Formats: sequence, C-alpha cells, structure tokens
Amino acid sequence: MNTIQRFALTLVSACGLAAHAEVPTYSVDVVATFTQSTNVRGASDTGLIVGDQIVNGLSRAFVASQGNGITLLPLPNGTTSSVAMDVNNNGVVVGAVHGGGFVFDGGEPAIWVPDGNGGYTAHIPEQFESQPSPLGVLPINGGMATAINDAGVVVGWSRYQGFQGGPTTLFSMDQPPVNLGELGFQATVEDINNNNVAVGGNYIFDLNTNTATHIGVPGQVGSVGFTHVLGYAINDSEQVIAAAHIATSTNNQWLTYIYDGIWTPMNPDLIGTRFVGFVYDNNNQGDVSAWGGVYFANEDQWFGSYDALTEPADQNWDTSIGYIGNDRRVYTIAYDASADTNAVVVLVPNTSICAADLTLDGELNFLDISAFLSSFNAGDQSVDFDQSGSLNFLDVSAFLSMFSDGCP
Repeated sequence: MNTIQRFALTLVSACGLAAHAEVPTYSVDVVATFTQSTNVRGASDTGLIVGDQIVNGLSRAFVASQGNGITLLPLPNGTTSSVAMDVNNNGVVVGAVHGGGFVFDGGEPAIWVPDGNGGYTAHIPEQFESQPSPLGVLPINGGMATAINDAGVVVGWSRYQGFQGGPTTLFSMDQPPVNLGELGFQATVEDINNNNVAVGGNYIFDLNTNTATHIGVPGQVGSVGFTHVLGYAINDSEQVIAAAHIATSTNNQWLTYIYDGIWTPMNPDLIGTRFVGFVYDNNNQGDVSAWGGVYFANEDQWFGSYDALTEPADQNWDTSIGYIGNDRRVYTIAYDASADTNAVVVLVPNTSICAADLTLDGELNFLDISAFLSSFNAGDQSVDFDQSGSLNFLDVSAFLSMFSDGCP
C-alpha cells in the first residue's frame, strides 16, 4: 500500500457523512457564440468539446472549452475540410478529413494529438488497401474515426470504394488497422468505454478478448414490437443506451432504451406512443442524455429537456440535448431568442452534492475514496482538484479536505 492510499484510508472512519441526492438545476455558461452552422459531436470529462462548423463554405473540425472558446483543428497537407467526432480526457481528438466536399461521404480517418504548446498535430492512421465484402474483395477508400477512450484506443469504420458502408475498424497511428467485422462486430461502431468495450447496432464488442455479443432487441410491449436497435453509447459499467425501432412503424419511429443485461425504456410512459429518439450519451452514474429527454439515474427521474431544469436567470436560453459528463455537466449548443444568439455552452449543475461525492450517490463513504484513488492512479484529470494541470499530493490533500468537511 503506497503513502497516498494509506493517507486516504485514514478517512474510512469518517464514512457515513451524507448529502441527499437531488436532480440538479443548471446554469448556462457560454463557451463561444457563432453565426455559422455548428455541430457539437462529443465532449470529455475534462471539459473539452469537439465538433465542426462551416468556415468559408467547408466543414472544419474544432475543439472548444470554457475560457478558451473555439479553436479550429489543423488540416493535414492536401485536405480542406474536417470533422471531429470524439475527444478523450487527455485531449486527443478523432474524426475525419477530406480534400474537398462532404467529409462523411469521402473523408479519411484522422487523429489530432496535443502538441504540448496549446496546439494540435494532425495524423492520418494507416488504412487498408482492400477488404472482403458481401460483393467480394473491394478497395478501401477512407473512412471515419468515431470514438476514442482514455487509453487512446481508436475505433471507427472503413469505406468500401463506391459505397458508404464498410467494416468497423480499430485504428492506430503506429500499427496496421484491424477489421473488427471479421471478428464478429457486424455493426457500425458508435462508442467505446474505458474498459475497451465498444458498441454499435445490436452488438457490443470486447477488444480485450475480441468477443462480439449480440444484445438482441427489447421484448414486445403490448402490441408494440421492435425490429432492431442502434446502440449509441456505453459507460464504464457496460450500460448501453440504444434506440429501438418499432416494428409496426411506417415512418421510422424509435424508443430510447437502457440495456445492462435487460432492456428498460428510458421513459416507460412513451411505450406505444409516437416518439423519435436518437441517443446522445450516458455517463458512469447511469444518467442518460438523449433526444426526447434526460434521465437522472440516482434520483430515477426523467425530464423532457434541460430547459425545465435551467435556472431562472438563464431561462432565455433554449438548450439542446447534449453530452453529459460524470459530474453531470452537459456540453451542447443553445439559442437565446431575446438576443438572437447561438452559442456552444456548458450546462453547469447547481447541486448540494459536493465535489468529494465522486459516485454522486448523495453520500460520502469508502466508495468515494476508492473512486478517487482509481481516478488518481489512472491519471484522470477530473480529480485535478487544485487545477494545476497535473496530479500530485496537493490534489490528494484537496480531496481529503473536502471529504473531511462533509456535504451541506
């Protein structure tokens, strides 16, 4: 047992200090305003936001954060457009770049790595020359890197020449790509967690064992059945958030479900009603942020939007559903009709749960100490409590002080 662990464990006797969990209200913190078309496509728990906006008629990938606004990511030689799809807690961004035109149709995967001086260096990972397909061996022409975890594992898809579809792929800056479709991942990947488990379509895929698991579809509810699901997000507890397609739908209707070995509708009241719900994100607390609403797991409460939770001073903002962090911050875009202003924003939770309650269960106990030690040992910047940019004994001291003070 190291010194940090011994010091932290001295607080075990203080366990039991409690603060009642409650659904937070939110303040709107503007990161940057914009006048051109802008999409937010991902965020990290360290507050980095990625996406794309139209600049001089072309899509450009960006990274944004509170206090720094929007920064366009550099383009590799020979490219003119880009999109950023995800970012990890170390600031590494993944997406795609293109020599011109629509990135999703003709781009190639890209990885942007922080250069240590506040900028980024763009890399094009190695790609296949050709791959087997239902039509025989076809050339590969680009693709997309869609998700990255904190270990730097990058997944995405490769494009068959002449087709938008292609195999789910493990990409790397210094290793050949791996066709995960040949290993059983017969779906387009959407997300990967920090346990190296990916999700997409009706599948989860464990990259540690190269094992694909078909998760099926929810059971029929009354007269409502489902044909397939699209898995969009997976947290570190392997809880999947998916959109289930209604079998009787004539106009592409979906219901949002949570899957953790069993299927549970995010909002049971919507079963059997018309609802189009594509999922954005979930966090390690089990909260879900999706088209059609937001679900707070610890409180077991569902809301149709974040607007119902916005503080009175920020009611002028019409917020979109976005990406929810483990601290319940939400990264999204919003519109202020009173000022005719669009902005990338962070919805900051105002809650009585204190910073030391890392499990967000409303209590301070050994689980919070364990969560801190795990994050600290993994180099997770979310526990950089002294805001120094590095993890050291001062962060341990700050956490222990907050823990000892208890929650209001």
